[in-house]
Amino acid sequence: MDSDSYARFAKRDLDKMSWAAPLLNNRFGDLLNIELRHEQLIFIQGDAVLQDIGYSETGKRFSEAEYGKPIRNLEDLKRNGYWLVGRRYDPDVMREALGRQKDGYYYSFFSNQCQDWADRLKRGAERIERERGIAPADRGRLRSRMFTEQRVLPTEPASVWMGLVALALGVGGILAPPLAGDAFTVVLGAFFLASGVSHVLYAFHGKDWSNLTSALLTALLYFVAGGLMMWDIDFARTASAIVIACALGVHGAANVLLGLFSKPRSHWTGKVIAGFVMLAGTAVVAARWPVSGNRALGVVVGASMLAGGLSTIWLSWRTRTSESD
Repeated sequence: MDSDSYARFAKRDLDKMSWAAPLLNNRFGDLLNIELRHEQLIFIQGDAVLQDIGYSETGKRFSEAEYGKPIRNLEDLKRNGYWLVGRRYDPDVMREALGRQKDGYYYSFFSNQCQDWADRLKRGAERIERERGIAPADRGRLRSRMFTEQRVLPTEPASVWMGLVALALGVGGILAPPLAGDAFTVVLGAFFLASGVSHVLYAFHGKDWSNLTSALLTALLYFVAGGLMMWDIDFARTASAIVIACALGVHGAANVLLGLFSKPRSHWTGKVIAGFVMLAGTAVVAARWPVSGNRALGVVVGASMLAGGLSTIWLSWRTRTSESD
């Protein structure tokens, strides 16, 4: 590598986010790729910037020049709010890593944004260095060592099987009150636990670690709700409505946020709709609590799971259609 020519990453703070920056712009945020910052790859020779490449919310690579902020030298870099971070990379190695990199099926603020894209690019460059017998100056952080050999698309298509499981649980939720009688609360609790298990299996089936956190948090939500409903029958009969309302409300809000902050929009329409269905169900249950009625609870849970299943199947179909185009 020409000592005067190298590739390096740079960061800048996001506009209008300064009020929340102290919460996430730190080592923890950097580790989880949730900083309120944009990360860009910079090719440098001396004081000149030869090229800058990043990943935008459109789901495509871009240069700052496309937005009227050309970066021609290191002074321009500072002027645009950037500062260099991390180690240097051989520019040829980094260009090969760029050629190999798959950007993913879609942009997602929670699992496939500029920082996730840059992180995969670093691991790809380190992999090429090992293939060429080049010892990197810095082995990187723990996550690089843990996941550097794992090659998966950054946005694994949703599982059709998970969608079908949700559909089956939805039908069961609607049928639970008339079939299970007084035990319907326990049955709904079991459905919540089953949904939690399906989320855990989905979280690990594609080995897509960037999506692991959100899937496991959803699973934890359903495990808590299901556990509370099955832990004490008397408690479940009294508080089942509010437990259900809380679980569906949180999951519904998460779906809406996920859909609104992910692109292309067509992939995520189902998630947004499912989220609003869950929120509507939450409102119905909360408005009638504590006398919501068995059938109302069963219909709300069933409709929510049906909507979630259909949205998962829709996402899977849209992403796989995009892959084949």
